[in-house]
Amino acid sequence: MTAAKLAIERLIALGRVILAAGLLLTALLLAPVDFPAYGLLRLALGVYLAYSLVVLIFLHRQPEMRWASRALLGDLLILLLVLLAAPSMPLGSLYFVLFLGAVAGVRRGWLLATGLSLVLSALFLLANLWTLAWQDPATWADYLAGGRLAVLVALIVSGGLVGYLAERERRYLEQRYDIESVSALLRLDASWDEVWRRWLAELCRRFHCPRALLAHRDAETSRVTLWQFNAASPGGFRQEERPPRDAGMFLVDGNEASFLAQVISPQNLRWVATRQGLSDQPVPSPAVPERFLEGFAPRSILSVAIPTASRLWLLDGRPGGFTLEQLDALQQLLQSLAPILGNLLAVRRWIAQATDGERDRIVRDLHDGVAQTLASLEMQLSVLARAQDPQAADLPGELRRLQEIVGEEKERLRGYLRTLKSVHIPPPELANWILAHCSQWQQETGIEVKVLADTVGPILPEGVCREVFLILREALHNVQKHAGAKHVLVKLRQDEGSLRLLVDDDGRGFPFAGTYSQHALEELGLGPVSICERARALGAVLTVDSTPGVGSTLRVDIPLS
Repeated sequence: MTAAKLAIERLIALGRVILAAGLLLTALLLAPVDFPAYGLLRLALGVYLAYSLVVLIFLHRQPEMRWASRALLGDLLILLLVLLAAPSMPLGSLYFVLFLGAVAGVRRGWLLATGLSLVLSALFLLANLWTLAWQDPATWADYLAGGRLAVLVALIVSGGLVGYLAERERRYLEQRYDIESVSALLRLDASWDEVWRRWLAELCRRFHCPRALLAHRDAETSRVTLWQFNAASPGGFRQEERPPRDAGMFLVDGNEASFLAQVISPQNLRWVATRQGLSDQPVPSPAVPERFLEGFAPRSILSVAIPTASRLWLLDGRPGGFTLEQLDALQQLLQSLAPILGNLLAVRRWIAQATDGERDRIVRDLHDGVAQTLASLEMQLSVLARAQDPQAADLPGELRRLQEIVGEEKERLRGYLRTLKSVHIPPPELANWILAHCSQWQQETGIEVKVLADTVGPILPEGVCREVFLILREALHNVQKHAGAKHVLVKLRQDEGSLRLLVDDDGRGFPFAGTYSQHALEELGLGPVSICERARALGAVLTVDSTPGVGSTLRVDIPLS
């Protein structure tokens, strides 16, 4: 059962409880009128109320069970009793018209709700006439002339109106849950390739097409990143970088039009609709580059411009091409997802910048460390090679000293390689990874580390665990390189709503005093750049507290909801 359908069935179950309570209350408050089994009716309505509560409870606790369809049997039995007691309980028919009108509207639409209201109203009329026939057939005309027909018309209109409102509520719920399910695929709980692959695959499934493309132009380099999904190809997905000249090909020369077209030939397109961006305002048809049409050979195109220098392409709609309804649905979906897509593409750019900065740092460290040491080692070996007298050169002592230098550089190089190695951390192992890394770091640096780490829950995404570990590793590296600390405290705590990482040292501190947020650090050009980028990618709150000469505290709060 989908989330939208489950929400709808829960609303129906709640309406059934209200219906049962209203029927029972009416039967208890109104005195019986010529109905001998009124006590039995009250008992049946009490059982119906209990039955409705059981259905509601099971829909909340066991949504996979078929309680929703089975509940209709109880509704039909109670409806039969209410019709038998129609003269004694006129309000019962009104309750059922409204309830079943809502059920029909939310499941099939307002037309069925109106038709069902007509049938129920006719049954109510016949039940009353049948009861009157046993008393005095001459009262039929008086009954019909007493405004009853107007009441029945009002019942039919009420049922249709309730069905219309229920149908609108169903569409709203379906749209909301559709947006939530699609946006959930854009979480950073996997690799970038996997995030885009599963999102494009879901779009192909929803819009019944085998191919989807997402093109994005970088504002700084003007290069185009293209993500392609093809359900028919063996790999199914690939990412490629295109030169700036291909921006016009995939972004239609920066045109913000969204359009639907059938491809007759690369030189001939049959335009179905062309609109301005994510709106429904019509605009002139853009010029789709022939290079695109020849390279991808689509039979039909559904393309929507996204306000992040991006464009989505869906190709080869089935069967017979795309429809205007699909264009409307795609525009509405992307309009809701535009902020998420914008943030995701911005995070990708920031991570790329942070990665480039990290590579530059590694290059500098290798150049200033290992490369310089090896150059010095080469010079000393050259001197030894030119020595004429081995005894005068003190060859054994020099070789031992060179061996020590090589050993030190080997360990340093191993440390660099460990930092470059990819990290995959299952959530239950995060605390052990932190403890093992801190223990190894303490042995290598001689700085005492105290670790207080909770075992995090298994539902935490692996990508979050990886980023938390990398933030800790970078923080300890900064302590070793800049702080001159003797003691470090590392804490990892998880509560219901957040995960907190804290690194506290007794070193020199930052060149400022006080508590600074990430925004303040970035504005002033202070603080750890790579840690700031990783915290932003996680949507975390980064805080740095510093007292020069006393120490500093770095705190990262990651929301889990």
